[in-house]
Amino acid sequence: MPNIKQPTYSALPVPLQNAAVAWYGWVTYRRRFGPDFERMSAYLEESEWFEPERLRQYQEERLAGIVRHAYDTVAYYREVMDDAGLTPDDVRSLEDLPRIPILPRRALAEGHDRLLSTAYRRRALQQVMTSGTVGTPVKISWDRAVDVANNACTWRIRRWGGVAPGHRAATLLGRPIVPATQERPPFWRYNRSWNTLMFSCHHLRPDNLRHYVAKIREFEPESFEAYPSSAYILARFLEAEGEHLPVKALFLNGEPLLPVERGIIEDRFCVRAFDSYGLAERVAYTSECERHDGHHIFTEYGIVEILNSHGNPAEPGEVGHVVATSLHNLGMPLIRYDTGDTAVPRAARCECGRGLPMIEGVTTRAEDIIVLPDGRMVPPVIAQRGFWTIGGGVRGQVVQHTPDEIIARPEIDRPITPEEKAGLIEYFTDRFGPEVKIVVEPVERIPLTDRGKFRRIVSTVPLNLGAGDVANRYADMPIDGTEDPEPMD
Repeated sequence: MPNIKQPTYSALPVPLQNAAVAWYGWVTYRRRFGPDFERMSAYLEESEWFEPERLRQYQEERLAGIVRHAYDTVAYYREVMDDAGLTPDDVRSLEDLPRIPILPRRALAEGHDRLLSTAYRRRALQQVMTSGTVGTPVKISWDRAVDVANNACTWRIRRWGGVAPGHRAATLLGRPIVPATQERPPFWRYNRSWNTLMFSCHHLRPDNLRHYVAKIREFEPESFEAYPSSAYILARFLEAEGEHLPVKALFLNGEPLLPVERGIIEDRFCVRAFDSYGLAERVAYTSECERHDGHHIFTEYGIVEILNSHGNPAEPGEVGHVVATSLHNLGMPLIRYDTGDTAVPRAARCECGRGLPMIEGVTTRAEDIIVLPDGRMVPPVIAQRGFWTIGGGVRGQVVQHTPDEIIARPEIDRPITPEEKAGLIEYFTDRFGPEVKIVVEPVERIPLTDRGKFRRIVSTVPLNLGAGDVANRYADMPIDGTEDPEPMD
């Protein structure tokens, strides 16, 4: 919550926590909505039907401005372009864009300040930390225009789902809105500013899920938004109870949506799910439309290149790395940013008739659900931030073979300090409880999967969903994979 630290928020009575959530909602509402949002939304409603050439024209107009601004006000890009012998006038078309070197994640992790524009005061920028797909924490900043553009794209998807701002909504996402120590309902808080009932994903266990279902029925939301893993836990519980929770629209994001999860979730919520993809770096946004046949790339939001291991455009049907350029972030321009994700381009247009290009979907990370001794099932996103407690920005892997023990494997090329080890143990103990033993096993390197990623959350503990044990999300996948066959140039 704004200006309220988590311990202070957790100590407040529930009515004041609801007030804090509503205050936060009001602050974000003012930043994300308004005349700029209305103009952007109106444009997106029109532009999705443009022919590809007209969409390309919009991208190139924005690109020329971004490159000029980056060269004039961002130290990193002036240096990179000078070294390459480029001026802003040399990068005006999509064909010119590859002349700018790819921005690797390590450059973002190591040089955040050198990527900031001198045209903006720092306090005017939003700032977040993200562990991203490849696991190395990075700090991201963006200006208000990015908030507006991102929000307009989010509401494009919701419009495709048939709902509008102000509708009654429910979410099951990662914000710690309910103290982890709370053992009785309510496991939700009400954001009056957004007319949204926000459910905790930190308290998902069978005896608690009965309260979740009852409250959702009482609230009668038109839409439901969740991480796929959280929605899956709730849907399997509904399946065990022989119940359904019909909603008008269902939005899933933040994690890969597995086919087995989709089937069960859609069956129990009685509606097709809109699967979408976005990043905290705010460089790319894609989503299914009402046809649910692949993802549309939101070309008005960012330029997405899908490149093979040699740095050339991937052919339709070929897996490639996602490299993306923001078209709106002047506060911290990210040009040709290597997201670490992969996608498969598709030549055919969607039968919906929109001109937005298509991909088969984006492959991000393979992560399991943590299962705790008290029966709670914790979505993987909750465990990802633990390794931020180690200085220098390291990535790590959490491994679980029994409910009462977690193995934390920070990837670090030096001895871990006693303070860093204690910080890791404290983080996971706070979230999982004192009955869970935390074992810290530093490693020099976590092997990658065959697509150049590593499994950040690995649990072989089955899920207890009320109808017998169910295998975890990636139970059949080995903990360690093989090397990426060839890195990006």
